[in-house]
Amino acid sequence: MNFIIRNGLPVVSFEFFYQCNRVYLENVLLDTGCAVSIFDVDALEPTGIRIDPINGITKRMYGIDFIY
Repeated sequence: MNFIIRNGLPVVSFEFFYQCNRVYLENVLLDTGCAVSIFDVDALEPTGIRIDPINGITKRMYGIDFIY
């Protein structure tokens, strides 16, 4: 995996796989010190991954900008 430094932050592009489906994600912030990973659920929709409405916990995130 190659990364570039954009605005002082390490950014990568990679393929996300889930149950034999894949989506290519670009401009993903690489944070090696975080305890969880945050992805836009709309970006992962082509893989068929969904939030479990009974057991899933959704959190609205504020202050996160997308780098295009």
